[in-house]
Amino acid sequence: MISKYPKLNLLVAFPYFSKSIYELLLTKDPNSFRLIVDSGAFTAWNTGKQISLDDYANFLKTIPSQWEYKAVQLDVYGEPKQTYTNYLKMLDMGFKDIMPVFTRGDTIERLNEFYTYTDYIMFGGIAIGGENKNYVKWFCEMNKERKAHWLGFVNMSFIKHYKPFSVDSSSLYSAQRYGNLQYYIGNGDLKTIHRTELYKQPPAKVIEYLKKLNFTMKDIALLANQDAWEGGASPPKAGKVRGMASFMNVTSHLKRAIEVEKHLGTKIYLALGNADQIQNVYDALELIYER
Repeated sequence: MISKYPKLNLLVAFPYFSKSIYELLLTKDPNSFRLIVDSGAFTAWNTGKQISLDDYANFLKTIPSQWEYKAVQLDVYGEPKQTYTNYLKMLDMGFKDIMPVFTRGDTIERLNEFYTYTDYIMFGGIAIGGENKNYVKWFCEMNKERKAHWLGFVNMSFIKHYKPFSVDSSSLYSAQRYGNLQYYIGNGDLKTIHRTELYKQPPAKVIEYLKKLNFTMKDIALLANQDAWEGGASPPKAGKVRGMASFMNVTSHLKRAIEVEKHLGTKIYLALGNADQIQNVYDALELIYER
């Protein structure tokens, strides 16, 4: 069955792949989403928690065959030698379609070797800091047109120029932490406005762009309430204020992902951490196309 909506591109890291996420995705049409399961190397590096190769491998064996998904090998953030060792171990376990991770410090020879196993790899070690730009340029020059996913690096000028096969974005929910609203203005670009500028009459341009996402003036007016900036994202409902700003952020990021894939071919996978966030994305998709 062909869906009337574009497919959602979802990325969930193994440490966050809860039973509730698994059960929610089982209720969704498998033709409605693509899934990347990330091993969680960046999470492990950031928190100091270790991820067991056996636990990860056993989990991957439970993923339903009807899901369109790819799984990332268990990599070690910034450590190419151990990452390569883990990749070979997973090949020996029978994971022939596992995605290898080419990470900072690895060699061109290793990059070329990975493409003898698969046609689609992960490019990692680039998630933090502006100094990664030169490294990304170098990688793109070396890799040419071969399929790669940029892990945690979403720079629209780079995406427009290099047109990678896929990237992932984890910033759907980050703006609200700083009291900001990110809204989509087209051409793959987001703009940010602080909530204090929305407590009164929002600027006309902001209203215009939010209306293009199918938010009404009544929805937009709710941004003047403190409650709209608190709690998890929540779609527009009669009398409900809480979570409105966060839901507008989610909808903006989703609209950008849809348009970038349509016009540039690059898939922006939305990195999500719980079942509510995945449902938010489905609700945002419905808002964009049905309201």
